[in-house]
Formats: sequence, structure tokens, C-alpha cells
Amino acid sequence: MALFTDEYVSDVSDLIGYETNLPEVAAAEGIDLSAKLKLAHIEVGAQLQAASTRPGSIYHGQAGVWNSGGDANLSRFDLEKVVVTPPLKLWHTFQTLAIVYRDLYNRKVNDKYLPKWNEYKELARWAADLLYQTGIGVTWNPLPRPEAPTLDWVSGPHPSGTHFAAITWNDAAGEESAGSIEGAISVPDASALRVTHLTPPAIATNWNVYVGAVSGELTRQNPLPLPLFTPWVLPPSGLVQGSPLGEGQKPQMFRTVPRFLQRG
Repeated sequence: MALFTDEYVSDVSDLIGYETNLPEVAAAEGIDLSAKLKLAHIEVGAQLQAASTRPGSIYHGQAGVWNSGGDANLSRFDLEKVVVTPPLKLWHTFQTLAIVYRDLYNRKVNDKYLPKWNEYKELARWAADLLYQTGIGVTWNPLPRPEAPTLDWVSGPHPSGTHFAAITWNDAAGEESAGSIEGAISVPDASALRVTHLTPPAIATNWNVYVGAVSGELTRQNPLPLPLFTPWVLPPSGLVQGSPLGEGQKPQMFRTVPRFLQRG
């Protein structure tokens, strides 16, 4: 699963899942959906940070036990350690939609947008309560999502073609980050794809390469994690059908928060 700070928790496609004609409405009214996603991310993040100071219970996923009251060192968490779980994704999606329709209503005080604003405001409140009751997912050692890899080519035995690639980080415990944004490149005849990464986080110990001929259908090309700063070059044997790109780190604990009334 991705971390909350990797990027926006949901995207335009998630908004369209609830409001099919939203892009057309936004374009007609001059609404920047990307800006609203960012604003919702800031608002949800601020509420998560406030929730981290409230007393609650902690579920230790590895030990499988609950602690009420909790260890003081664990009861407070940083946003960088929050893992995106389904309730958190729902909250961000509904919060974004509430912001969009709030803006649409307030621009012209157009009553046709008021029911949508109220609907998504209530859904955002419901999703936040769901997250607080089931627990905010937290990981001890967050691995941030890598930046898109650098793609080029060297001389090699392969014909021309287009490659799509993404990378992940590993830590010393073998945990893997969410995948980077895909990069794409067309390589000429008699060449071999080369993939390199940018600056790794301090916690990273290795990295992995995922490549495919079709966007969204990438598989792991290295059987063992690669040493940092060592480029990966497509071998003469070509691509392998490795494991697909995963979702990233899983929560190692869930932090519940007492229910409280939100203002929206």
C-alpha cells in the first residue's frame, strides 16, 4: 500500500467513479480537479495529525494484540508513517468531492450543487469515523515511493521496441515500497534498455526493477534485490515474467481514535 505522503491518496478516476460527468462539469465551471485533490490531501492530513494526539487503542499487527491507552511512543504518529487503507482512500475521495461541490455552490450560490455538497460532506464524515474506528494504518519504517526511474539504452542484442518501467525500494527487513510512476521509452534496434534510479531514501538498502511491453503490466526483472546505484540493463535473454508490481508496505499497527464530531 502507498504511504499517505507518497502522493494524493485518490485521483480523478476515483472521483469519476462517483460522479461520471464531473470532468465536464469542472471544465464548464473552471474547477481544477487536481487542485481540489491537493486541497483535500492537506485537509485530511491536518485532521490525521490532530487525531494522532488523541488517546486511543493500538493494534499490533505482528503480535496480534490490542493495547488500550497505548505506549506513549506509539500513540503519536507522523503523517510520513501513515499507510493508505481503504477507509482513508474513501475519506480523501469524498473530501475532494465535497470541496468541489462546495466551490461550485459558493461561486454562484447555485442551489443545484447544495445537495451534492451536503451528501459528500456527510460521506467524508462517515469515512473518517470508519477510519478512526477500524484504525489508522501505520508502519514503523516508511519507505517513500521512488521518483520515476531514468531510462535510456546501451548497445545490445535486442530489436527496437517500447518499454515501460517502474522501480521500488527495499529496506533491510525486506519490505518493499510502492512502485514509482511508470517511465516509458522507445529504444532503437541493436540496443538494450538501461534503468537507473535517483537518490534513494536513507532507509533503502536495495532496489527492484519492473518492466513490461504494455503500460500497467509490469513484472519484476531482478530475482534478487539490486545493489543501490547499480544500473539494471536488459540481459540478452530478454524480459522475464516475474511477480507483478505490488501495492507497497502494509500497516504494522492500527491506531484507533475515539469518535468525535467533525465540522465540514
